[in-house]
Amino acid sequence: MKSVEVEIFGRRFRLRSDDPKATLAIAEAINTELNQLRELYENLDFTKLLLLLALKKQDEINSLSHHMRNQELELNRLNQMVGKIVGEN
Repeated sequence: MKSVEVEIFGRRFRLRSDDPKATLAIAEAINTELNQLRELYENLDFTKLLLLLALKKQDEINSLSHHMRNQELELNRLNQMVGKIVGEN
């Protein structure tokens, strides 16, 4: 693991990472989203903005998980149809 320093919302954090470039990119994305949220919610402090971002990201994860489950069900349905067509029963 390598040490990498990131800046998020004007604060520096030293992290350890197997992929420093990916960690820097993630930190930059977080920083961008926090700044966007700050523009929308000027009265919220750093901690509340982080909480809001965490809730937003969890909602995105839940939505993607739901979409993935639906895609898996559709893939299984299509595999069964192909199996019937080619006679695998």
